Parts: sequence; C-alpha cells; structure tokens
Amino acid sequence: MNMKDYKKLSEMIYKRKSVRAFSKKPADILDNDIDLIKTFELTPLIDNIKVLIKVLKKSEVKNDRSNYCIAFYTEDKPLSLENIGFLGQQLELELQLKGLGTCWWGMKKPKKDYKKIDSMECVITMTVGYPQKEESRVYPDGFSRKPAKDIMIGNKESDKFIEAVRIAPSAVNLQPWLIEKINKQYDFYLRPPKTIIEKMIPDMRRIDMGIAMAHMFVQAKADNLNVSFKFEGKDTKFGKFTGSIIIT
Repeated sequence: MNMKDYKKLSEMIYKRKSVRAFSKKPADILDNDIDLIKTFELTPLIDNIKVLIKVLKKSEVKNDRSNYCIAFYTEDKPLSLENIGFLGQQLELELQLKGLGTCWWGMKKPKKDYKKIDSMECVITMTVGYPQKEESRVYPDGFSRKPAKDIMIGNKESDKFIEAVRIAPSAVNLQPWLIEKINKQYDFYLRPPKTIIEKMIPDMRRIDMGIAMAHMFVQAKADNLNVSFKFEGKDTKFGKFTGSIIIT
C-alpha cells in the first residue's frame, strides 16, 4: 500500500469548494462497489464505532444534482456523528484532490430501501461527481469565515492548525466550533446554538465538529507530526466538550 500523501491532501484544505453543479461525465472510481474507507485509508476519530460509507446511484437517493451520492451510515454511539464528520471530511479532500466535486448534503437522505443498512442509519449524504466547471478557491480571500479570535477561547494566538479549522466547511456556514489551545493540546467545544436554524440541526452541528477536527488532523499529519486524541473533558460556559487533539 502506498504511503498516504498528507501534504497534497492538506493543500486541498485551502482550495476546496462545495460544488452544486455537476457534469454527466462518469466517474470510474465511483462506478465500482469499493470500500471507500479502505480505498482512501481514512482514519476514524473513534475506533470502535461501526460505520459504512456507500456510493449510491441517482435512482437510490432523491438527488437531482449529480449521478452519484455518498451515504454515511453509523451505529448510534457516543461521538458517532463526530466520527462521521471526521471520516467524511477526509474523504471529501481525497475526492477533490482527484478532480471530483463534492458537497455535504445534510437534508437529503436515501430512498426507503437504503435508509438503513445492517441496522445502521444513514445520517448524512454527500453529492459527488465531476463539476460542470473548475471549482476552487483562492486562499484567504475566497473563504467567508469568522476571524480566528472568534473561534478561540482564552489564548487568542492562532497557528496553522487553528487556521485549518477556521476555514472548514459547516452547515449553513455557521462554524459552531470553539477551540482552547493549551500548549500542544487543542480542546474542541460545540458552542450553544444562537439561531433558530442552529437549534433545528443539532446532528449536523455535531458532524461539523468532526469536520473541523479532520482539518486539524490532516494539517498536522502533513507536517509529519504525531496526532493523538483525548475524549475526557468537561463542558464549560463556552460550550459542550467534544474532544482534544494533541499534536507533538
């Protein structure tokens, strides 16, 4: 198996863009029934959660955007949704690196026969295919995001790992994460919902936390650093504790 090129993958963090207009060009890699987790060597946030990531055709999901849709299935355990976001965002970067376009699609679910597989429920989907036109951003002006100080608790000194989180995608671009940096440890908190929309999408906000953590993980691995996780922490007035990433 080839060594995973996190350097190239991390470059996509600063170029990726959600795609909503797809061409009809077939994507060979999606036509085959492959194990996406193994094919792209995706790293889970939590090891002991059963997950399935499956490519569905247009006839298997209510999808008027593209010929393909990726469905994410998981058993219901603590941090299962965060784990889906963590795996899914790695996959999104891998697919965009191969020239495919992607877009997280929280409100679309598969048709009846594909809502559950092996007792696992589909919790979110992602449209995928070749974009109608080239889609990429120019960093930093191409990203409409909060400044780093607004997503940090305590020490407001940002770095490349927090910056990778700052420009991560999120549902309705609400960016629900807060980070406290203590030496080489980054504690992630899900801030309380501020709007009616946020109150309506609690599951997607949890998936967003996994997406954010994936960006930090990929950036750290691109720098050939060691990454470990810790999930013992307390909620604070700032938000609900999700987990910690330690980079050494």
